[in-house]
Amino acid sequence: MKTLSVQIPDEIMNLLGSKERVQAEAREALVLNLVRRGLISRAKAAELLDINLWDLPQLLAGYEIPWFHYRREDVEADHKVLGGQSE
Repeated sequence: MKTLSVQIPDEIMNLLGSKERVQAEAREALVLNLVRRGLISRAKAAELLDINLWDLPQLLAGYEIPWFHYRREDVEADHKVLGGQSE
């Protein structure tokens, strides 16, 4: 994993309350923007955000990203990721 330094306005820091919250919001926004643009699958987003795939639809809804807008490549990528998981 890489570390990246980004300058954040004081207003945003004050709004979110802590450095950790700003980091979490930035990471979430970046990953979900990649989903929106079709650059990563939903399963990959869940993996990168360290959340269960079944919790992802609610998070996507908050960003107005449809859960069921799948391209064939997304379905295949998610199938590969899910095929490797065991509960």
